[in-house]
Amino acid sequence: MSPKQFESELNYLAARQLAESLMKQGLITKTEFRKIDDLLIAAFAPLIGKLITVSLDKPED
Repeated sequence: MSPKQFESELNYLAARQLAESLMKQGLITKTEFRKIDDLLIAAFAPLIGKLITVSLDKPED
């Protein structure tokens, strides 16, 4: 992973964490959170972040 890719991963994860915090506080809806996450993925193109998002978004059995 290049330094640029690593920085992109960190930026994505930090921004996603902020959006998740806003959702937990009730400042944005889950739908808005998903839209934000989609925009962040498009902007940062994270490799690891996408895997984390997919694993966190799986419905629990």
